[in-house]
Amino acid sequence: MSQNSVILGLPFIQAAQAQKHLTHNEAIDTLDALTQIAIIDERTEPPVGVTEGDRYLVAANATSDWTGRDNAIALAKSGGWAFFPPQVGWQAWNSALNTLIVWDGSVWTPVTGDLSELNNLDGIGLGTTFDTTNRLSVSSDATLLNHAGAGHQLKLNKSSTTDFASLMFQTGFSGRAEVGTTGSDNLEVKVSSDGTTFKTGLYIDGATGLASFPSGVTGLTDPSFGDSPAITADYAAARGTDLFTNGTGLLGNTYNFPASFTLEQALSPNLPTSFAYTGHYNDVETMQEFLPVDPNLVYRLSTYIRQEDAAGDWSTFPNGARHQQMMGLLCFDVDKQEIKAVHHTRYAENGVDSMTTLAAPLKPGDTVVQLSDATGWNTTNNSPARRGITIFAYKSTGGQTYSHYSRYTDRDMFDLSGVDKVTNTVTLNAPLPASMGNPDTSDGSWPAGTSVANSSGGSTYKYSFFSGLILDQVDTWYGCTNHIGGVDESGTNRVENFPPGTAFVKVFWLPNYSNQVGGWNGFPDTGANHRILYAGVSVTPEPLAASKRSSNGGVDIKVPTPDFAGGQITLQPQAFKIEER
Repeated sequence: MSQNSVILGLPFIQAAQAQKHLTHNEAIDTLDALTQIAIIDERTEPPVGVTEGDRYLVAANATSDWTGRDNAIALAKSGGWAFFPPQVGWQAWNSALNTLIVWDGSVWTPVTGDLSELNNLDGIGLGTTFDTTNRLSVSSDATLLNHAGAGHQLKLNKSSTTDFASLMFQTGFSGRAEVGTTGSDNLEVKVSSDGTTFKTGLYIDGATGLASFPSGVTGLTDPSFGDSPAITADYAAARGTDLFTNGTGLLGNTYNFPASFTLEQALSPNLPTSFAYTGHYNDVETMQEFLPVDPNLVYRLSTYIRQEDAAGDWSTFPNGARHQQMMGLLCFDVDKQEIKAVHHTRYAENGVDSMTTLAAPLKPGDTVVQLSDATGWNTTNNSPARRGITIFAYKSTGGQTYSHYSRYTDRDMFDLSGVDKVTNTVTLNAPLPASMGNPDTSDGSWPAGTSVANSSGGSTYKYSFFSGLILDQVDTWYGCTNHIGGVDESGTNRVENFPPGTAFVKVFWLPNYSNQVGGWNGFPDTGANHRILYAGVSVTPEPLAASKRSSNGGVDIKVPTPDFAGGQITLQPQAFKIEER
């Protein structure tokens, strides 16, 4: 029978052995030393002042009483040392390093050492299962990515610009918000209500750093101020007391002017800049902003204008290189729909206004209109614009009903022979279309008593500044002034009055109107480089003006007119004024 155990070499109690307790106690001491090993430190020589039971790891090249005991566990016992050579797999806690170490047969190695076996795993699932797309899956109340003593970066790297690198926020595994570089190198913040259609709230250009809000932005101002963009101090300064922002070019750019206009800072009538249009007439050009107006008031319209000379011999033309210029106002209703002549003009036969009322209800599909009085309706003018009908019962989206403005109108609705002034009826050449129906009734019918008129035509544009203006000289600044005010209820499209329904206006230009390719109406083609310049464009209330409705429904205007020599100001009928500056 062996006298010691195979693994730890613990002594066995032998048969008929005397003092068996000594053998037993020696085995207990060995177990006490090697069970739950925790060494104080690793040393090459014994420490001074040890306590019974202290354990140390004998380092390589040990000296003194530990010579030849390399890698053994040294136990302070009975004033000396007991040594226990390690066996493969023994583990010990190094209290000095707070590290668990293990004997591999040749060296004690920290358990937290080489973790290369954790590299290139197929995936990791913490509280859940990973898949081939979500290689790292975590199911938890929270996920903490902490620093290691300084900062911390979370990096999302993509292969190419057109790939995605983003954070996706989901509800029920359906996308609701995304932040990142999605298909480009620009930063985007997107949201979705269905996981399919995403709307971009914030967009930051990767090249310039400029931020934009493609879906708009709220909360910058008090909601009671409206939903238009917030303005800057420079913008407010550029408007001053005028309605037309940047009319003098104070912003140093072409804001509020047509895209075809360019800045001409070197040439202006004592203003920050002027605005140049170059070349042949192309089409109507309009300002950017809507200007809110009170159509009951009178406004002064003014601008400086300069026709540049053009290279060439123009002596055979009456006006040389000078061309016709047009400038006026486009008018819009409260819903920002453009008001044209057809929306308020009325035909008058032999001086009798066609405005009347329905004598019987009228609905889509009807072919006869029964009028209270057809005296003023057209039986002589075959123009399609003057063979139409306008129903004056139009309402804005806010519910306001207009008496002299309507969008229920159409042309070429009857023949001249269809008007019977004896029976006060108009026979239509086609059933009344659904577009002319009453939106407030189920069948689109208009009741008897509804205002109705024979439609008419009018100028395409309201030339409120000037029409057909030809300057006296080239290369000379001129100041132009005109006025507009009051609501035109005459049905004749008076140029000095606002059309009914006006809530906003925009300035428009027909620049170099007669400079057309090949020449036009006695004017030469002065080429694609011929310039017309504008400066100091202004739309301003005229507080001292007076107005009075005339008998035909229009509004006559008188405006303050200074007499420099006499030193007085009088009210005179409004009229276009131009003078050299």
